[in-house]
Amino acid sequence: MERKEFIKNEIKQEPENPFNYYLLALELKKEGDVDSSIETFNLLVVNFPNYIATYYSFADYLLELGKDDKAKEILDTGIERAEASGSTKALHELKQLLELNF
Repeated sequence: MERKEFIKNEIKQEPENPFNYYLLALELKKEGDVDSSIETFNLLVVNFPNYIATYYSFADYLLELGKDDKAKEILDTGIERAEASGSTKALHELKQLLELNF
């Protein structure tokens, strides 16, 4: 079974686990499936807003694609979520990515 199919199977078994969706978004990115990757990242932001790892990876990918306005929006939201959850390491990384690009 290929990696993407394995991850999709994990999502079917554990649809409430954001990590599996995160892995799928990264796998789709790796495969060059921009639209599906962005769609999966967006699903994470909407359905699992407290899964902080999403924000850095998603914003970084959007920056790679030249979608700066959306990347800034994702970073701002991620910073808010990281502050609210007390995730100091993630907060530092998100602020650093923001400062480096805006």
